[in-house]
Amino acid sequence: MTIPRVRRSILAVRAWAAPACRGEKNLILLTAVASLASLALAGAGPARAGAPLQPGTVPPELELASLDHGPQTLAALAGRPVLVHFFATWCAPCRDEMAGLTRLASRRAAGPLALLVVDVGEVPVRVRRFFAAQPVPFPVLLDEDRAALKAWKVPGLPATFVLDASHALRIVADGPVDWDDPAADRLLDTLSDPAGVPLGAALPPLHLNETTRENAP
Repeated sequence: MTIPRVRRSILAVRAWAAPACRGEKNLILLTAVASLASLALAGAGPARAGAPLQPGTVPPELELASLDHGPQTLAALAGRPVLVHFFATWCAPCRDEMAGLTRLASRRAAGPLALLVVDVGEVPVRVRRFFAAQPVPFPVLLDEDRAALKAWKVPGLPATFVLDASHALRIVADGPVDWDDPAADRLLDTLSDPAGVPLGAALPPLHLNETTRENAP
């Protein structure tokens, strides 16, 4: 079941249990909405088909429309290291991580690293509303039908794929990353050398129970 169909189903259930309805119907309503919401989250999360992409392999091509930067392709960034980040606006850890990604992009604006941030399964107007309140200095790609998520075998949201200058996959981060940690910068500094980053190196995780460092330089 796709996310739009789930949302329509939730609205239909709410309409059935109109304001005048009480008691048993309300209990059924709550159960149905909870079940449908779980389906929506599960459907937008892991891509279950096939084994995850492995460090050292070359990921599939990425070619998507973006909010304000026109069509974006991975091929157009040949010779540059690339950070490909999958997220959704409804995902709380994704929202927490976005500020750190913005600071990372600002710190490394003069360097070769390119960032491609991919929103999964949402309509453009929703994504645009999110970034109107939180502008970012990198392209926001739109994977409305989740085809890119499936092709890249994204394990869950958020997820980050770090490619070296030859576009071989070096690091996969399943979960939010602390992009303000100096360890993240040290790993990214090695990406221009295809042999520089150890395969499977780990990026520092973002601890969501701590305050995000909003004022980090």
